[in-house]
Amino acid sequence: MGRSESPPAGRTVTLGDDEHGVAVDVADAPERTVTDSFLCASGERWRGEWRGVPVEWLLERAPEGSEATHLRVHGAGGHVACVSLSDALGGVLAVERGDGALSASDRPRFVAPGVAAARTVKAVDRLEPVELAPGEDPEAYEALAAVD
Repeated sequence: MGRSESPPAGRTVTLGDDEHGVAVDVADAPERTVTDSFLCASGERWRGEWRGVPVEWLLERAPEGSEATHLRVHGAGGHVACVSLSDALGGVLAVERGDGALSASDRPRFVAPGVAAARTVKAVDRLEPVELAPGEDPEAYEALAAVD
């Protein structure tokens, strides 16, 4: 697969909450490709490879804190998804889909194998590790918008 535009120099993602977050520049981050397929609310099926910054790499730079069980992924339009940490670690903040670069308004897009379309977040600007109690509903920590 050919490489297209990477995140612009200085593009940052905040790790943590509003009070204790740290900004990480993803311009020099390693890249990884994941394969995924999901059905969008528009009815379009998105299949293929997604190239971007590994979520695992980003979380290694997160401030020390609680023992996270989930990851709140914040993006465009107040869209917030809460996914299990085990699922999120296999994902990327994608800048490219197999058929070319994502539009600037979509980059970076959180994508992880097995994560439902509504939880793939466009224009990610913050990753917030959170600890949920056993039996606590992750959906209570979300603000899902229509995803396309």
